[in-house]
Amino acid sequence: MADTQPDVAEAAAGELTVASLEVTLQKFFAKADKQAEERFERLESQFETINGILAEHTKELESQRKITTSLQAQMKAVGITTAKHDEMLKQLLDKITSQEDRMRRENLRIRNLKEGEEQGNALAYLMRSFPKWFPEMAGNPPELMRAHRIGPPRKSPDKPRTMILKCLRFTDRDRILQSARKNDVEVAGQKLRFTPDFSDATAQRRRPCYPVMDRARALGFQAFLLYPAVIKLTRGSEQHLFEDPGEAAKFIDARE
Repeated sequence: MADTQPDVAEAAAGELTVASLEVTLQKFFAKADKQAEERFERLESQFETINGILAEHTKELESQRKITTSLQAQMKAVGITTAKHDEMLKQLLDKITSQEDRMRRENLRIRNLKEGEEQGNALAYLMRSFPKWFPEMAGNPPELMRAHRIGPPRKSPDKPRTMILKCLRFTDRDRILQSARKNDVEVAGQKLRFTPDFSDATAQRRRPCYPVMDRARALGFQAFLLYPAVIKLTRGSEQHLFEDPGEAAKFIDARE
């Protein structure tokens, strides 16, 4: 009997310990569940905040994309408009150049004429000289209106200023040019060069053509410079036209 009582006491103590442990565990898990729930709620709130920020950024990006697309379209339109304006400007400049060239079509330039040959009166000098230079004009000399040197005197006598003259009619200018192509004229040991008087724009386009034409003549070609800057080369039955002096140079390179 005495042995039974301690066993009962031990059993009761064990039941009390288990019950206490269960209560403790229940409290622990309840606290853990509460903490986990609070954490999940905080995470959920953070995710909602992040989603809101992402949505705002997405909206801003879409707005920027639309703005970029609009700007690209505007730039394309501006590019097209600029190209049209450039073409219109080119046409206008070409028209102005053509008009200026027409205003100068009675003019003629004479290069390499020694300074002082005209003795202060260029017009009288040329009127006396043309029948001597071109005997075919003796019976019908060109009618000249005025003549003068271009620019201030130069220090070097080896580089005389160009002389420009104005004929009464452009047909007289053409007669002089045709005669100059047939007959070389030398004054004071210098070969004179007769050229039409063009605007600066046309003269700049024609300038690179002259060296190419000289090379072509050395190969036996007849070389002509058509308006505004087209090189024409003929030799026998051959005939070639070049709007680009670079292409003409390549043509000559292949034949030298």
